[in-house]
Parts: sequence; C-alpha cells; structure tokens
Amino acid sequence: MTVDWRIESFDTLESTQELVKQRAVDGEAEGLVAQALEQSGGKGRHGREWVSPKGNLYLSILLGPECSASEAAQLSFAAALAVSQTIDEYITDKSMKVLKWPNDVFLDGKKCAGILLETELNESGDVEWLVLGVGINIVSAPDIGVAVQDYTEQEINLEEFRDHFLAHLSSYKEKEFSEVRGLWLKHAHKPGTKLQIKLGNREEAGYFHDIDEAGNLLLRGEDDEIHTISAGDVYFA
Repeated sequence: MTVDWRIESFDTLESTQELVKQRAVDGEAEGLVAQALEQSGGKGRHGREWVSPKGNLYLSILLGPECSASEAAQLSFAAALAVSQTIDEYITDKSMKVLKWPNDVFLDGKKCAGILLETELNESGDVEWLVLGVGINIVSAPDIGVAVQDYTEQEINLEEFRDHFLAHLSSYKEKEFSEVRGLWLKHAHKPGTKLQIKLGNREEAGYFHDIDEAGNLLLRGEDDEIHTISAGDVYFA
C-alpha cells in the first residue's frame, strides 16, 4: 500500500533524524518526512558527521513496519534501490553507479549517498518505529565524495528529486525481500570485488561473494571460506 507522505520542510535543522525520532517517541504515525535545506549537526552511521551544506537532499522518514529488528534492517536495501532508481533518472552513464553493502551509493568510485536506519523495539523485540535517514549529495560533496549534478546535464530540482525518491521507496518497501535482494545485486559491486571490512577493533579482507536471504554480506576469504558479516564498515580495497 502506498504511504501517504506528510512532508515538513525546514530551512535549517540541527538534524532531521533527531527531530523525526522525537516525533516517533511522541506517537507520530508512519509517513512523516522531515527535509532540511541544511543541517548543523547531521549524522551518518556510528555517529559520524554528515556534512550538510545547502543544495543537497537531507531527509528523515518515519516508518512503522510490523516486523522483527532483523527484518527491519532489510529496508535499507529498499531505500538504496529507491535512491539508485532516482539517480538513474538523471545521470547519463548508469554504469558509473554502484550500490555498496549495506547502504551506500557510489558514483565514479566515490560516495554520493548514504542511508542511516534507526529503530525502537517493543518488549517482544519487534519494531515499534523505524526512522530512515537519507543524505544525497546533489550539488556538492566533501573531498571524498561526489555530487549527482556533476554526472548529469539536467538541472536537478530538489523537490522533484525528493518526490521521485519517495514514490520509489513506497514501491520497494512493499516488495518481498527476495525480490529486493535480486534487484539490489544487479546494481551492486560485482562478485569478486575486493573488500576491506572493519569489525570493531579488527579488520577482515576478502572478496564480495553474495548477500544471503537475511541481507548479510557473504565474504569469500583468501582461504576460499565464506564468512557471514552482519554488520561492519565496508571499504573497496
């Protein structure tokens, strides 16, 4: 069923993610979307700073999936596909775009979009609410990233881009994960891609093999053994 998105736009916020999380705690229903033209305290995964100057897309989205925490994590793949399909509507060379496990989008070998997923669980361990944070470099990026505008001849309208993304997200979030998984793999780094995984205080190197039916990364080690990675920071080696 298509979500009835309720969009609230702000010139500036400290963090769209913190605003939507608080609204979720206060009982807000699924479908709230907070957009800020700039953020003073934007955050990525593990609390890292997400530099948020004007001109890019910063959204946090409130969802209420009736599922377990492990199933909720699969929504990051649906969100990545929604970002990917929206970018495809603008860029001229789609072969330059790659989805990186678990939730990044790369253009020309550099990051152009990231996804942050945060949940609150009830006493049964099921999801009470889920906030999906999405940051997309539209017109500018830090030195280690790239902007979508650099790869298109179209002038990107932020509101139009946002609305296309939300429409795609509505569609992908209703699909079975088996279908989402197959679509994600078509746009992801190819099997055999060398990866470096940071797992807390240790690192593990290997080659991308697959993702399993739960969305875990399957990494083929130098010993040809397949290792299952459920969480970690992934880098192209």
